[in-house]
Amino acid sequence: IRTKQKKNNRQKYRRNTKMNDLLGHELRKALSDPSNYRSGSRKNEQAGAAAAATGDLFDEWVNELDFHDMVSSKEAKKEYFLTADDLANVRYEPIGGGFGIGPPTKCYLHKDLVETSVRKHGRAGVVKKLEARNKREEKKRMREEQAEQARKRLKTITNTAADGAAAAATATTMKASAGDTQEVKRLREGLLKMAKQNMGFEMSGAPKNWKIEVPGISKATFAALMFRPTDVDLESFVQNGAYYTEKYRASNFFGVDETRLTKYFEPEYVTQKIGSSVTVRYKPSTMELSISGNAETCGW
Repeated sequence: IRTKQKKNNRQKYRRNTKMNDLLGHELRKALSDPSNYRSGSRKNEQAGAAAAATGDLFDEWVNELDFHDMVSSKEAKKEYFLTADDLANVRYEPIGGGFGIGPPTKCYLHKDLVETSVRKHGRAGVVKKLEARNKREEKKRMREEQAEQARKRLKTITNTAADGAAAAATATTMKASAGDTQEVKRLREGLLKMAKQNMGFEMSGAPKNWKIEVPGISKATFAALMFRPTDVDLESFVQNGAYYTEKYRASNFFGVDETRLTKYFEPEYVTQKIGSSVTVRYKPSTMELSISGNAETCGW
């Protein structure tokens, strides 16, 4: 009986695989044909022609993954321009999860996400969103290149100033950090204490993500926290919108060894540890600093 069941399962798998391949081929063919997005009006004909002109961008998006590849809900929203409401009626497969690590992750088929995105935005709408995203990424790349050049200049100036040859010249362009080393050290200790106070548990028993916000942080103080105390104009940082965002190893940012990143929860008899990295965001217009990260739980 078991042998017969296994044989039936293999035959069913082959039929499903063949059907998925056929559906994938037909869907790709339909999505690549701009005529499928015309309804006879002049406006739609123009949209179809524009879509054909940018077909490479659309096809690249469609064919980026195999149709049976799985995508997490977070990536589904980001890469397919969808919302939680859009995903409510899309079939998914729960993966992972469990006590102490949170609920399972909802994963969707690439094929279903493509269909849902095209159904919502239309082919031309998806192309516009892809073009806009490419422009944003290109601008970001340029900002990163400019920041990299600034970091190189900063390193050259720092090295020269350390030799004492150009200390007077650099004083006119680069100012010292607003606080001395001890002040920055005390600030890091205070931030670590605040981070631990914000650690806790989700209803599922998993460690919750934590976030702290600190007002009144000057550019000079932010630069010192980011280990670039002389860059008070933040030229070596990449700004995205109103924010500067940096990632650091948690132990390096807080200036402590790994053992200082833990917090003990006596009633629960467990220990939480701040995750390996923290994200630092700074908004100079309002002088607001925020630091966020995750936590890992282990037994006590």
